[in-house]
Amino acid sequence: MDSNRFDHLARIVGEQTDRRRMLKAAAGSALAVAGLGALSRTALGEDVTAASNGFKGDSCEISDDCRTGLICNSNGRCEYKSSCGGKKNQACQNDADCCKNQNLECDNRKCKRKNKR
Repeated sequence: MDSNRFDHLARIVGEQTDRRRMLKAAAGSALAVAGLGALSRTALGEDVTAASNGFKGDSCEISDDCRTGLICNSNGRCEYKSSCGGKKNQACQNDADCCKNQNLECDNRKCKRKNKR
């Protein structure tokens, strides 16, 4: 950056402005940085949401990498502790992840009792 551009930017930043405008600028900058980070991860093929990691079949190094009710197996994949799958309040992505014999379904990424209709 040449010295003229730097001086110009310094003058703009240094100008007196009201708090509301400064707060809007700061919030806009923070949102832009967060958005660019998510955009770059998406462009690289990475999943942007942390909420999508640690489910059955996802890769892991230790059991803490897996969601509630799952452990990291010797193959480096998350699997349920119990043989039937997810128990009540354990993590799931679909109904098949939850224990069928306990009348559970996947609701909002957790195994829950099926509502009687």
